[in-house]
Amino acid sequence: MSAQRVSDGIHIIDSPYHGKTGVLGTYVVAGEKVAVIDPGPASQALGVIEALDRLGVKEVSTIALTHVHLDHAAGCWVLLKRYPGASVHCHPRGVDHMVDPSKIEAAAREALGDSILEYGEIRGVPREKVNTSDDGERLDLGGVQLQVYHTPGHSSHSQSYYEPRGRVLFAGDAAGHTPDNLGAVIPASPAPYNPVQATESLKRLEALDPKTICIGHFGFHGGAAKWLRGFKGQVQLWEKIASTGVEEGSSLTDMYLRVLDSDGEAQKLVSKHPDAKRHIYSGLAGFVSYAKWVKSRKSPRREGPAN
Repeated sequence: MSAQRVSDGIHIIDSPYHGKTGVLGTYVVAGEKVAVIDPGPASQALGVIEALDRLGVKEVSTIALTHVHLDHAAGCWVLLKRYPGASVHCHPRGVDHMVDPSKIEAAAREALGDSILEYGEIRGVPREKVNTSDDGERLDLGGVQLQVYHTPGHSSHSQSYYEPRGRVLFAGDAAGHTPDNLGAVIPASPAPYNPVQATESLKRLEALDPKTICIGHFGFHGGAAKWLRGFKGQVQLWEKIASTGVEEGSSLTDMYLRVLDSDGEAQKLVSKHPDAKRHIYSGLAGFVSYAKWVKSRKSPRREGPAN
């Protein structure tokens, strides 16, 4: 594993996932207290602890989650065992899943099959160890603050953290991912995905005028405000393609071809690795699921399905 400086008091840990690096970025924010953002599954969390040791971290006060999907949060119990004074900080809609991960595990197992075993042991954490976030609150780490913003879209339990001193934004999966680290960003949009909520969340994050954006999959990137503007347009484009496709009865392949024809990031991704088209199909499926939900209910699109 490796630990790389992002800015003063902030590092990214790249703990290998079954020998592969660049899978999930775990971020360390240190003031007088230390917060660890998204420890990953249990199979990565041990590497995170080793990297924290190398950084000289003796205690962790907060395990801050951008959302409670297993690839970001399932290793919390491992960190709590190593740092018993720590607590988990998550969105109110994620608390029950942290205590009893059986439902979210079942959903992941349906999507991933036996590959879910690569996450390692999936175990809940004591409810008294979970702190519910408030939208707009500030986590005081002593000389460093993390501002908390609820940013639904990727999931209903998504939230982002902003460190104003260095203008560093930790967005989890709310601002897309770069599949296979090929340099192209596309939506991380598994069903149930809500592109309307995602767009509103991106507008909110853009208004912060961040300098650096830290995403889960993978890494930290400069030009954060430009990144957010571009990604917001991409989400709106994919939503339009999916909505039109559902109305017209188009196939997923037809919609994929429309994305490929009109989205430069998608073109870049496939040109670098043709097999990467599977990531576009996977992401587009979330938009299609949402478009079908809207069509079936004929209700205001801002509401969205529960996830």
